[in-house]
Amino acid sequence: MNSALQDTNRDTPQDGCKSPGALSSRSVRSPNRQAHIQLANEQRQAMIENFDMEVEDKIRSMRAQHEADKMDLVLKADCDIAQLPKCVRDMSLVTFLRDYGGDVSAAVRGVLKIDDRGRESMVPLPETPLVI
Repeated sequence: MNSALQDTNRDTPQDGCKSPGALSSRSVRSPNRQAHIQLANEQRQAMIENFDMEVEDKIRSMRAQHEADKMDLVLKADCDIAQLPKCVRDMSLVTFLRDYGGDVSAAVRGVLKIDDRGRESMVPLPETPLVI
């Protein structure tokens, strides 16, 4: 049997009538197939471009949030440092970590020469002449 006849037989029910709306596979694959493929490619390309735009927008948004978070963190660190006693702020980080183990209270006690019971040791004060 020839192939064109086989295709026709496949789409035709046993009683010889074509069902309504049934198209042969050849009719979809011929001229309309090229238009269908072209439309599908255009839709695919439009979806890719839309996806790219959404990704770029999300990246832009995330970068802006990153910058805002970074500025907030720097501001918080500056505020935390400003709350430290001046004697600790003036101390080098190496001394603060080495001598006081990073403990602000210990550093203040050490600088002010206060013992663990909270009493100030007798620190000789420089003599100042009395000016009248």
